[in-house]
Amino acid sequence: MTPPCPQCHTAFVVPRRRAQTTAAAIGGIAGAIQGASSAMTDAKENDDPLGVIASAILGGLLGGAAGCVAGSAIGAPIDQALPDNFRCQACGHVFDANRTDPVLT
Repeated sequence: MTPPCPQCHTAFVVPRRRAQTTAAAIGGIAGAIQGASSAMTDAKENDDPLGVIASAILGGLLGGAAGCVAGSAIGAPIDQALPDNFRCQACGHVFDANRTDPVLT
């Protein structure tokens, strides 16, 4: 449950998910590179150029998806520890859900 905005008291509050988004992007890129590279290495033994290309594409897609999921899972707990992890969509106020004093937010 997201907390209400301490400034305008609306419920239009969303988590910012900065670390989760960044880690998912880095994991997706790294997974795609690793997946394509390992698929190309395995497919080069067959000497089939279409097989190498198809393996690289499929390996990149699967590796990218796996890396994106892993990065998102790693970034989620980091987001909970970061300050100012909520944004009000009504007034644009950025705040931390753990702070209760409106003067400090």
